[in-house]
Amino acid sequence: MRSRSLWVGLFALGVTGMTACTDETMTEPSRTAEPHPPAPDLAVASNTWVVKATMPQYRTGVATATVTNAAGRPIVYAIGGVNPIWKNPQQTVTAYNAATNTWTVRRPLPLRLARTNGAGVINGKIYISGGCRDHQCFYPTNALYMYDPAKDVWTQKRSIPPDSTSNGPYGENRYADGNGVTGVINGKLYVVSGCFENDSEHGYFESCSPLFFRYNPATDRWLQLPSPFAVPEYGPSIGGVIDGKFYVMTSNAANFAAYDPATNRWTPLNALGGGTRYEAASAVVGGKLYVFGGLRYDNFSTDTLIVDTLATTVRYDAATRTWAQRADLPGPRAGSAADRLYLNGKARIEVLGGSGTGNNLQYTP
Repeated sequence: MRSRSLWVGLFALGVTGMTACTDETMTEPSRTAEPHPPAPDLAVASNTWVVKATMPQYRTGVATATVTNAAGRPIVYAIGGVNPIWKNPQQTVTAYNAATNTWTVRRPLPLRLARTNGAGVINGKIYISGGCRDHQCFYPTNALYMYDPAKDVWTQKRSIPPDSTSNGPYGENRYADGNGVTGVINGKLYVVSGCFENDSEHGYFESCSPLFFRYNPATDRWLQLPSPFAVPEYGPSIGGVIDGKFYVMTSNAANFAAYDPATNRWTPLNALGGGTRYEAASAVVGGKLYVFGGLRYDNFSTDTLIVDTLATTVRYDAATRTWAQRADLPGPRAGSAADRLYLNGKARIEVLGGSGTGNNLQYTP
């Protein structure tokens, strides 16, 4: 029997086209391109790692987002997460200035959060949804918060609505409460989230197919979209946006698919395979999805049978639909998060999270 505290995700991706009816109208969005970088810094070698300034207050399970400040410098925000020793969710928000290799502490989250649905940036504002408020995630949240880095202010927005397609066997609602992944396309937030049901005795736990929603900041409204997963699965997923499509991989690395807003459909792709990537980090650069580290389990019926912690880096090329091995991380890593930035004209990926020195790794693709 699966433990209710289990974080591990096994996702099955399917092709669907059904939408739920809300007051928001489906429209075909324009493609959202990556920021156009200036001339690259050729002195930096590609496919290499550098250990940067240690993130204060060690955390894992953070959410990351990058916003350029008024001086034109990329600032990477590490939001929430858990204390690696006590596993308690934190309100901490820290900001990393990649140009100066320094950290600052920003206004904390309104509540303790870890293992959220990730973060997305729209018009310089950071949006973060879902997450666990306690160690075992018995009482997660479906709340949405917006952070304004310029004003250092958090604002609560409309929460993700309950699943409108069906209820549990006893009429209970299902909620998008975290363990997910977020992308931004055409100024809107796309969120694949774990699906949580209420157990009156034990709180909430994942027991149903993950949910998929789109959020429009202009109207503060959510629209439920077709689920990418055909059967009940559990835990966090990995992904990112490439050329206006939302790519999502399951943490068991056995399923991989892309969502096209123009058709409102998921298309299965060539899966990575090779064992689990539970608690891996991911980011997109130049039409390629990078996946870093993670935990490999030999049995998903418990959360204790960890085979090893991975140091591998793998890359998916959307143009050729192929996976490739890249330079390993400096050491095994899990429970991290990653985001893209541009520094001295060259794309980098910051991988954040860990229990000590080396919890801030910078990769040059």
